[in-house]
Amino acid sequence: MPETASYRKVDLHTHSTRSDGHFSPADLVDLAVEQGVTLFSLTDHDTLDGIAEASSRAAEQGLSFVNGVELSTQWNGIPLHMVALNFSQDNEALQAIVRGNQAIRLDRARRIADLLVKQGLPDLFDDAVTLAGESQLGRPHFASLLVEKGFVKDANKAFDRYLGNKRLGQLRDVWPELESVLTSLADQNMELVLAHPKRYPLTVTKLKRLLGDFKKWGGTGLEVVSGNERPDSVRLLERLSQEFGLKASVGSDYHGSFGPWMQVGKFTQIHESEVDLVWQSWA
Repeated sequence: MPETASYRKVDLHTHSTRSDGHFSPADLVDLAVEQGVTLFSLTDHDTLDGIAEASSRAAEQGLSFVNGVELSTQWNGIPLHMVALNFSQDNEALQAIVRGNQAIRLDRARRIADLLVKQGLPDLFDDAVTLAGESQLGRPHFASLLVEKGFVKDANKAFDRYLGNKRLGQLRDVWPELESVLTSLADQNMELVLAHPKRYPLTVTKLKRLLGDFKKWGGTGLEVVSGNERPDSVRLLERLSQEFGLKASVGSDYHGSFGPWMQVGKFTQIHESEVDLVWQSWA
């Protein structure tokens, strides 16, 4: 089969309304089917809540579905994301990490609200929790409230004036250490994939150091493409996946239709025949 006919059928990195995506888990599955995807994973941030709905709809649609989650971690003080794939939803080690990250997210939102109060705004914490509902509480919810309450005209202004890193300089995410997360999950019969490695503030030398640690601590995969990335970046990550013995994973990192280049199952083409694919051994 020509690579162009196969690589777009797999999407192992997507988000629904259960974290920060635009579509419900079921609607996201329907969209994947419309786009011709045949192997799909929902990987919401630090939550497993959407898996049952997505899995059920995938079964109705005849779509091969893989349990997934994107976990927040840190390495040498740098926030990182790791995608866990093909696990049992009742895995206790994974559930413990998810619970811990949920607590961190709630505390982070409380700190955001407190920092906004210091900037002269009312306490928006309870309103943000209500607005978030089943989704992951975060800065976009505070931005929406600032627009709704008339403090700014749009979300971009909310981030520029109140929610950007310069404004929330005291806000620091204290995510679990990568080594701790990996060693907790390394023997749990799942794939552990470093997500979108080119988005971190790392030189190639530092990225190689990260990949060495990632592999040593039990990581199994590398996301060689995540969305509409430059082909030269994808080629570099393909080489690094081979160099460090990490399986290649792919995904759109789809959150919503924010441009014609963003779609479920759509990402820069990879050279499948030149890498070990994370899904190759799956039934």
